[in-house]
Amino acid sequence: MNLLYTLFGGMLLTALLYGVLRRLRVGNFWAAVAASGGVSLAYIGYALFDWGGLDMLAMHLVAYPTVAVVLAQLYDTRRAQPLHWAPRLIVALFLAVSVLFGGLAYISSHGLPQAVAQWFLPDAQGKRLHTGFAGVVPHSREAAKGIGQHLKVEHALAQLGWRLEVQGLQDLRAGQARDVVVQLSDRTGRGIEQARLGLALGRPGQPAGPVQPLAAVEGGRYQMRLPPQAPGVWIAYLRIEAAGAGLELEHSVEVR
Repeated sequence: MNLLYTLFGGMLLTALLYGVLRRLRVGNFWAAVAASGGVSLAYIGYALFDWGGLDMLAMHLVAYPTVAVVLAQLYDTRRAQPLHWAPRLIVALFLAVSVLFGGLAYISSHGLPQAVAQWFLPDAQGKRLHTGFAGVVPHSREAAKGIGQHLKVEHALAQLGWRLEVQGLQDLRAGQARDVVVQLSDRTGRGIEQARLGLALGRPGQPAGPVQPLAAVEGGRYQMRLPPQAPGVWIAYLRIEAAGAGLELEHSVEVR
């Protein structure tokens, strides 16, 4: 699900649940606990099926209770005097940080909308813009092994004598399925048959999704129906096994 819906939508849902519970004459404290707790548990259940990482989980589980605490402080009817300006300032700071953090996390993977990006980038009218964060990658020993991955793949293809053509990963549209076709040939241009190909997609810096096999058509041609994807930047992982050799390629794609 889109981060815009899970984070900001969850914060809005927390506020709505709090308002409903207060209308039902539930106490201020318990209304805040029930609203934030219910939305947090719902997101935990969703995250178990669509895991996005501990950082995403922590960001959501901090945002929902923050909204509940803010509402509980602002609408505490037992307070004799209005809330002092200092706590109000602290509450506003936490809200601003939550919105800023969520906004940057959304832009890092999805990029700015085209209309907004054109305000900041010169001569951007009519051009395809890529404003996602290119540096959103995992920082680990395994990530360090990916340095020079493109050159290694080119060298491996040359050593194996394979020629590869991929169609269907360009101009992907959100919410639309797309046919992906891979042509695998040898040095002479003859199609390589009886190969096993699989394709997986993942967000930058996050684990890839399940591998989906490509069906052999004829003459070294393999095809699959790519299901609809959410908008933003994705990494396509193409795995090839043929003649006792194996290879995995990575390619950045954008769903608009």
